[in-house]
Amino acid sequence: NHIVANYFNGLNGKLLNIGVGNGALENLLIQKTFGIEFFGIDISREAIKKIKNVVEGKYLVANVQKIPFDDNLFDFVVELDVLEHLQKGESIKSLGEVRRVIKDKGIFIISIPLNESDKDKKINRHLVAYDEYTILQLLKDSGFEIIKTKKLYAFRNCYMIKSFLTKLFKIKKPNLIIVFCRKK
Repeated sequence: NHIVANYFNGLNGKLLNIGVGNGALENLLIQKTFGIEFFGIDISREAIKKIKNVVEGKYLVANVQKIPFDDNLFDFVVELDVLEHLQKGESIKSLGEVRRVIKDKGIFIISIPLNESDKDKKINRHLVAYDEYTILQLLKDSGFEIIKTKKLYAFRNCYMIKSFLTKLFKIKKPNLIIVFCRKK
């Protein structure tokens, strides 16, 4: 969330957060920027109920496959750790929806776990495991231009220590990618 939040320093515009959850990104952004107008969707009624009480914005219970906002409305769309919870066909449809609601040249930021084993997928309730090539190709095929990527070692606990040890001993490949894209 911090990497994504830092991107918005000094920017203005309408931001849609897909899978808004507990509003962690919005809480970071209200501390860093004043020019962002917040919108969010989540399939959880409870999450939407909570965020409405925390951060001012327009938040709706909705599915990424049918985003309930007008075409070309958003300057920015963020989708963190959502795509892997969808089947392949659903992912393609959802990226089409993102493309529909984002303005021309709008920025789309997405994060996806990488290189998950079958065991990891099962534990995390992920339906699809992605590698870097597959996700970048899917984004390009969906009409997005890749601006930059950032690969991370993401861990639930003790991130700094585990990340350092992983890099030091080359234990495994990065397990998360953040992709910054632009609508073509």
